[in-house]
Amino acid sequence: MKKIISVMILAAMLCAALPALAQEILYTGSVSKTMTIREKKSTSARKLDSVEEGETIYILDYGKEWTRVEKNGKTGYVLSKNVVDLALAGGYDDAARAKYLGVASKALTIRQKQDKAALKMQTLEAGETVYILELGKNWHHVVKNGIEGYVLADPVTGLQGASEDIAVPDEFVTAPAFQAYYSAMADVNLSIRRDPNENSRLMGTVYQDEYVDVMSTDGKWAHVRKGDAEGYVRADHLRYYKRYDPYGPFIPGTVWYPYAAHVLAETTVYDHATGGELCTVVPGSIMAVSALADDMSVTLPYDRITGRIVSTANLDLEPVRLWPEAQAGDLIAVFSTYYDPIQETQEQVGRLHNIMQGVERLNNVIIPAGEKFYFNDYCAPYTLSNGYQEGPIINYVSSDKLGYGGGICQVSTTLYNAILQIPIEVIKQQVHSSYGIEYAPLDFDAAVGNGNIDLRLRNVLPYDVRLVLQAQEGVLTVLVYRAS
Repeated sequence: MKKIISVMILAAMLCAALPALAQEILYTGSVSKTMTIREKKSTSARKLDSVEEGETIYILDYGKEWTRVEKNGKTGYVLSKNVVDLALAGGYDDAARAKYLGVASKALTIRQKQDKAALKMQTLEAGETVYILELGKNWHHVVKNGIEGYVLADPVTGLQGASEDIAVPDEFVTAPAFQAYYSAMADVNLSIRRDPNENSRLMGTVYQDEYVDVMSTDGKWAHVRKGDAEGYVRADHLRYYKRYDPYGPFIPGTVWYPYAAHVLAETTVYDHATGGELCTVVPGSIMAVSALADDMSVTLPYDRITGRIVSTANLDLEPVRLWPEAQAGDLIAVFSTYYDPIQETQEQVGRLHNIMQGVERLNNVIIPAGEKFYFNDYCAPYTLSNGYQEGPIINYVSSDKLGYGGGICQVSTTLYNAILQIPIEVIKQQVHSSYGIEYAPLDFDAAVGNGNIDLRLRNVLPYDVRLVLQAQEGVLTVLVYRAS
């Protein structure tokens, strides 16, 4: 009984707030310009009153050409094309009624029926929230200002449930618009398939040694675009990824390491997969490592496999800060590679000497915000007169496998893998060969040499960075700090 009385009171209040003909009022609205209220549906009919631009009007009947309105106890007609801001007269809560939400990707018209020629009930501006009552393949049933209607489905994007317990049906979940985050090269001819399926429709071809835009990859399939052809190719045949936006997603295969482990006592590194011993690290060394596992062990990059340290009590873990949160002096990236610490041959002696040359020349170098860094500006030329010795090199041009500076590429490669973890733009980088290099993951090496073979970077971070390098008893580590 109390509920009935409350409804009656609410109805009485509504009637009191509206004119005498409130029981006939369907909508409220306004006009886009000053309008004459006519006695009949004709521009030559007798003038009853007028309504100013933006003034609230009470609508008794809304038609395709003429709208019947009430003002000052008189009823008449105005042209519907100038009627705007239509709203249900009795109040409304669109958000509460909606089952789904979307976004209008462009200006849209809400129609009375599922027909482009049907009566125009409302409009939606580009970027406006769409309150959806029911989803449809061609038309969505929507509500705005309490008025129901239909809007074309395709321009409505970003569908989601209006509450956490409502999920958008699979048939209405659309893939995000293609955005190229990387380029990558095909090492064989690749078919672009409409869907990630070998039997899916053929959309185009990426030819061997051709680069293609890449949006994402799940390891098996990559979402790509070449010209007008968009679809999926086999991800295992894409190589040499380049990131378009330094602030975008990591290049596939990049690993972020959250700690630099400072070794306090002799520590053994094991093969994470087989358990075999890989090397012994001496006190004072620094290594990039993963977060602590439940058993208090850590993993680490070791050549092309994953190493594991069990005895983490001998490690002092320096945390890597996320670059947006880093303060002056904080570590923001780290990477390590490994080399043979034994120096029995002249080749080994020369190689280690050249690594140390790179470490000494780059240690504590500051790259100011917005500035470029060319590796060769600090380390080249790779000659005897510039302090280098002969060391092993990769040479496919001749049989000469020794060259001045041989080993310096391990320094550039370690630096390259460190900066891939932060927004540093790679201007120029090239691999040694399609076979890669033993101390780094395949396609993640960075060759340097005399001439135009160089590692070139640009610091696009909003602050300066400082490089710290260490090579000690088989461990080469590059640490990147926010400069103080």
